[in-house]
Amino acid sequence: MSTMKTKYAFLLLFFMAYSAAMAQNNDVVDYYNLKIDELVAKWQKTSLDNEEGDTDPVYAKMFVTPVLYSSVVDKAFGFDEAEGYTGEYATVDDKRAFVIDGLMLDLYRTSPEFVEMTEEELLSEQSVPEYVSEIKAPVKDIAPVAMPGSVAGGMKTTVVKPNYWSTSGNISLTFTQNFISGNWFQGGESNKTMLGQFNFHLNYDDKDRITFKNHFNVDLGFATTKADTLHSFRTNTDRLRIESSLGYKLVKNLDLTMKMKLETQSLPNYPVNTPDFVSNFMAPFDANFSLGLNYNTSFLGMKPEFFFAPLSAYNYKFVRYGDLVSRYGIREGRHHKEDFGTQLIMTIPTVRIFKIVDFWSRAEFYTNYARAFFQIETKFDIMLNKYFKASLNMHARFDDSAPGLYDDEYGYWQIKELMTFGVTYTW
Repeated sequence: MSTMKTKYAFLLLFFMAYSAAMAQNNDVVDYYNLKIDELVAKWQKTSLDNEEGDTDPVYAKMFVTPVLYSSVVDKAFGFDEAEGYTGEYATVDDKRAFVIDGLMLDLYRTSPEFVEMTEEELLSEQSVPEYVSEIKAPVKDIAPVAMPGSVAGGMKTTVVKPNYWSTSGNISLTFTQNFISGNWFQGGESNKTMLGQFNFHLNYDDKDRITFKNHFNVDLGFATTKADTLHSFRTNTDRLRIESSLGYKLVKNLDLTMKMKLETQSLPNYPVNTPDFVSNFMAPFDANFSLGLNYNTSFLGMKPEFFFAPLSAYNYKFVRYGDLVSRYGIREGRHHKEDFGTQLIMTIPTVRIFKIVDFWSRAEFYTNYARAFFQIETKFDIMLNKYFKASLNMHARFDDSAPGLYDDEYGYWQIKELMTFGVTYTW
């Protein structure tokens, strides 16, 4: 079967070459252009019925080792009359032989290096040699190229594995300074503030089923005030937070997701002119683990995500100082409390809402049906240029599980707003 396929390819190649060389004999060329499809169809059918292929001797010259036939040369130089092959009384086989001889002549003229023997040598062998399907490439002088000896075949192969991990982050630092003399007509006091923020993201996405997102956040700010005679400065912003989510895609836009959040602060916080701190590292420490469904969609250019964990959210609070436990709703003599409940989180990932303004927001609700916790965080970043930005952060919380945080004016609501301007670097 493979031998017949090689014959067809060889015939078509030579027929195209001969058509160009025999342009002066348009009648013959046109005739065989019309017949070529019929001949190919015939040979294909023959090759399917008989693996040995067509044995018609008219085509023998085409399917054996290229030979220099004296009859072909004689016809070319007029030593043999060709009229009997193309005249009115010529048979179909004669016409075929005429075309094939023309193809052989074109081979002698353009690629003589393929000719293996003369007609006399062919007859002396008393048999027709097998057709050699291997085509010898012309020999060319090519400068040798040095290849590493350790590389198989002299070729260096580099296999690039897909990298499903990505990292990003930003760091910013802002300063403010305000001086007011003691006799300023409006009153007031001098102060200095500083705020440093660091965010780092490490994410994995295999573009098929698995996603793994991690976020590490540090906010630390200081302020000085003359009204506080016990402390040269106090923290006004302090947060350490780690968040992770592992998702497995169930269907389009819907993942089975496990979330984790760990949150505390790094330094003690003192009220004005008070020697005792009201919060410190691991006081409190909040941990939340939940398993639920995460749905993501697209709306007005944003890509909001909705996470719902019905009765599968575990909440844990720890306070390492015994004199602070009651402030955070933990019974005296204990340092922690835990419960299960329902959690709902809506997140709008960072999106560019104006030419230089980025927006991010997240709302979180949790309840164990005896108490409730709700918080919403919103952030606007105004990118003045690559290294300078202004930010507005708003954070509101509701937590009725901590009696020590109740306020006569705001109740269980806690509100914080922060506006900054400073240097930032993003990667």
